[in-house]
Amino acid sequence: MIQTDSLRHSRHSVYRISRRSGSNFYRSFHLLPPHKRSAMYALYAFARVTDDLGDCDEPTSIRGRWLDWWRQATALNLIGEDELRQVIFPDEFRDEDLADGGRLRTLAVDVLPAVRDAAIEFSIPSRYLLEIVDGVLADQQKTRFDTYEQVEHYCYLVASAVGIACMHIWGFQGDLPLAAATDCGVGFQWTNILRDVSEDAARGRIYLPRQHYERHGLSEDDLLQGRSDDRLQCLVRDEVRRAERLFASGWTVWDSLHPDGRPMFSMMWRTYRRLLARIGEDPGGVMKRRIRLTQGDKWSIAGRHFIGPLFRRLPVPPKEVSLANQSR
Repeated sequence: MIQTDSLRHSRHSVYRISRRSGSNFYRSFHLLPPHKRSAMYALYAFARVTDDLGDCDEPTSIRGRWLDWWRQATALNLIGEDELRQVIFPDEFRDEDLADGGRLRTLAVDVLPAVRDAAIEFSIPSRYLLEIVDGVLADQQKTRFDTYEQVEHYCYLVASAVGIACMHIWGFQGDLPLAAATDCGVGFQWTNILRDVSEDAARGRIYLPRQHYERHGLSEDDLLQGRSDDRLQCLVRDEVRRAERLFASGWTVWDSLHPDGRPMFSMMWRTYRRLLARIGEDPGGVMKRRIRLTQGDKWSIAGRHFIGPLFRRLPVPPKEVSLANQSR
């Protein structure tokens, strides 16, 4: 693709958004070669902006309209002209129709050219990028889930779709390991759900499925009021075991990955898997605080991946995979 002024501007913008995020994953991008790292900046910035549109303080109706517009703008730009000299905007919306149309257009100019460039270079199917927006849209409409399958689909949209897009950037051999990649994303998001139980309850949201917590004799009120008793701890232990099995399945993505992508995948997998282990060590703690990795955890994981000989000595598969398989 010809690097136009709009693409140069967008590449700089997505790098700035990624750097300012403070995310641990920003550091892991440096495990990739430069051209793949640039594409990861674009994908991360796109997901970050989409999340921010869904999490802002505007009324739900406004957030929904913004996200509808963002989805249409994304779709149009993914199928636009090759050089993408300017961002293409949906005809259905005029600036005056939106609460903050100028801001949305600025975000589109900042982010979408780099996203489209990455999608073309690494053959990322548009469905996965649009599903990222669909996940945030779903978050505007639903605050309760009755079944595991409903939560699983939500996790697919907000996490697995991102992971599958990442795999196209990292590179893989043979057919895309779709089932394992989906399990990996669901496992990551399930860990987020457990970590954020108290924060979500404070916002009136419950992501754990009703069929699971009622099985342990818990009600919505128990979760919303943050009651940390034996029932809650049993529930969390069950959910941790469920996530462990998803992580074990997800690790098999490794076998298909191009060597360029293996270090970043390994660092992400081990970061989330360590967080899940911390939750399992204190299952009642999710009602009291957001459980985080210690600085020692972070330094240990980062050091093992950024220092070549240490990364080469990482066990494949990790011991956590063997333990999860033994518990099935």
